[in-house]
Amino acid sequence: MLGINIPVHTELHLKATIRDSLGVVRRDAPLLIWNDPQSLPWTDDEHRFLAEDPETAWLTKPFPPGVHTRPEGAGDSQSILMLWEYQEKVTDPIWPPTLDEEYPEIALRGLAAMLPGMKHYFERMPRPQLDGGYYTKTRENRPLVGPLPAEGAYVVGAVSGYGIMSACAVGELLAYHVKGTKLPEYAPAFAFERYENSDYLKRLENWSDDGQL
Repeated sequence: MLGINIPVHTELHLKATIRDSLGVVRRDAPLLIWNDPQSLPWTDDEHRFLAEDPETAWLTKPFPPGVHTRPEGAGDSQSILMLWEYQEKVTDPIWPPTLDEEYPEIALRGLAAMLPGMKHYFERMPRPQLDGGYYTKTRENRPLVGPLPAEGAYVVGAVSGYGIMSACAVGELLAYHVKGTKLPEYAPAFAFERYENSDYLKRLENWSDDGQL
């Protein structure tokens, strides 16, 4: 509408919920994150079978860090969320999103590195609920907050998967821009104009970690 190219893309992110009847994840546990690369725990026969098929061989290769879980629900709930972005899914959003039916088992096996009790579910995995949606992100996974190169136009967005945690802060920063209030020192890090800075664009070429889970 404004004829401005906003430098964002969308990624498909999935999550799976299972009933943790064995109490592997305590109900008072915080968000638990395994931040080391790993290979999925297969038996020798499973590993050999998967490796022989080009369509499944990737399941025997090293996986990235970041598998995480937390309790879900209150009271007598035994549900836990399992999340792991082991594949980049940069795509145009479609609805409903295409879900990866292998995702729940892969996430569960990945969690076993941090929570060995998960191995008790390998033979008979609880029935999962699989869901997903899209994150809107900048290349370096920093929000966009501030004026656009069109008079009277502002942007606030690209808060990816941390919108609930950052909503108040980015809203306040946008209000500073609109009101003409003195901006905090960090404001340029989120401004649209950063993409007009040649030094910043060079930094993006070697940006190694965007902090996304």
